[in-house]
Amino acid sequence: MAEPVSILIPAYNERFFAQAFASALAQRHADFEVVVCDDSPGTAIERIVRDAASARVRYRRNPERLGFAGNFLQCFTEARADLVKFLNDDDRLRPDCLATLAGIFSVNPHVTLATSRRCVIDAAGRVCPDLASTQPVSGVSALMLGRELGDFVLVNALNLIGEPTTAMFRRSQLALEDGRLFRWGGTDYHCLADLSMWLRLLSRGFAYYHAGVLSEYRMHEGQEQDQRDMRVTCLEERLWIARQGRRAGFLSTPGLWRQALQSLEARAHVWQTDREEPAVAARVQRFVREVRAELDVSPA
Repeated sequence: MAEPVSILIPAYNERFFAQAFASALAQRHADFEVVVCDDSPGTAIERIVRDAASARVRYRRNPERLGFAGNFLQCFTEARADLVKFLNDDDRLRPDCLATLAGIFSVNPHVTLATSRRCVIDAAGRVCPDLASTQPVSGVSALMLGRELGDFVLVNALNLIGEPTTAMFRRSQLALEDGRLFRWGGTDYHCLADLSMWLRLLSRGFAYYHAGVLSEYRMHEGQEQDQRDMRVTCLEERLWIARQGRRAGFLSTPGLWRQALQSLEARAHVWQTDREEPAVAARVQRFVREVRAELDVSPA
């Protein structure tokens, strides 16, 4: 018997919601629900959900704006199944996504995170070349130690596991810190919110990676991570999460820690700080100083 899954859509942007929602309803898995938490100012998302008239769907309009972290948490608390899969409102799932990832949890109780290859699509839904972060982790589907996958991600300073849309996990295995979904070690993550969850889960067991594409990550103009300030925040959060990961048992050897720091330093060097706004340049320069200070005291 198929284990039930909750697909959780923290909805805000109306532009691509219909496609994301349709991809959720098109899943071939036998037992699933779709939970939509609507944080948008308009009525288009509600209308799309109501028009679908599906018994699988539960819709909640937030009485007041919850924002990014709050709406994800609202979806998480609304889920009825233990297996959960977030779906960003601009991404899409392939039809076999739920069945494939849920199946591994049924046969291996030691898996705490299941993910897959994902492809990049543009605003029109056309498949685009891979980004550095969407390169396949493995050429074949594989079971691996969670800590080893976490080390691989941290050493490369890339979220190779995927966005919230990509992975599936058990709600019961993700401990919340101070009631917050994206808080880890006292730090609230935004750019790396998903990775803060993945690493907590990977510290507890095994990971499963499916080599076929099961989800589609959409890139389009106007995304928050394209803004200059947010890109610097992403850079800063990579150092914070590497430090917290090390405290949690990842990057446990001096060699791995140095590799992670060197990857962070390399990422910082792509910035032409002399051409940036003074405030942005100052943040990048401060970041480089922090990384170099860590390298100076780290054994070679």
